[in-house]
Amino acid sequence: MTTVLITGANRGIGLEHVRQYAASSAQVIATCRDPASAAELQAIADAHPGKVRIEALSVNDAASVAAFAERLKGVAIDVLINNAGTYGPIPLPEGMAHQTLAGMDYDIWADILATNVVSPFRITAALIDNVKAGQKKTIVMMSSGLASIGTNIYGGSHAYRSSKAALNMLAKGLAVELKGDGVTVIAMAPGWTRTALGGPDAPYSVEESVEGQQKVIAGLSLDDTGKFLDLAGAEVAW
Repeated sequence: MTTVLITGANRGIGLEHVRQYAASSAQVIATCRDPASAAELQAIADAHPGKVRIEALSVNDAASVAAFAERLKGVAIDVLINNAGTYGPIPLPEGMAHQTLAGMDYDIWADILATNVVSPFRITAALIDNVKAGQKKTIVMMSSGLASIGTNIYGGSHAYRSSKAALNMLAKGLAVELKGDGVTVIAMAPGWTRTALGGPDAPYSVEESVEGQQKVIAGLSLDDTGKFLDLAGAEVAW
């Protein structure tokens, strides 16, 4: 049975990944900062007894990551989805004009980089032995179409864009390092989706986005390692 670990599993895309994987034949390890307040996540676990393991994890806290890895010692992970991430505060703080040259909060930018870049790397490093012990040996870095340098024609969102572009570099670098161990690493662009970040006008529902992503993930092989893929499996321009 496939075991999938999903960070940031209490809302949005992460929550829907838990919902869809739990409804399939997969076992799910779902993490969030405060499981006691994650009512929707707990409801999914209750609906699928024995299939969803909810774990507390603060991705920006080194001690929390280390303790989490210790609790998972010896547990094989087939698919690690580094989904936890942030755009920064929504709605934006007063005077912060979508992370533009004229309105940047540098403390928020530092937090975005810590959450979107450093934390996925820390978690991957902490759990790499678990992934190597799995059958699928797959790591998914949840990126964004906004990370694409080649398709950036609007500017703006500089903090978020730069963090996800850096995450893409990590995905590529880890793919090179881990290929010899049979580990597939990709960056995933989930599409413009109707979440708190994407807003109500986005073309994809969360359900559609995750369904597409899971089909792509299921079809991955080592030949795909190091790629930046969208929810239909097409390559995205770096």
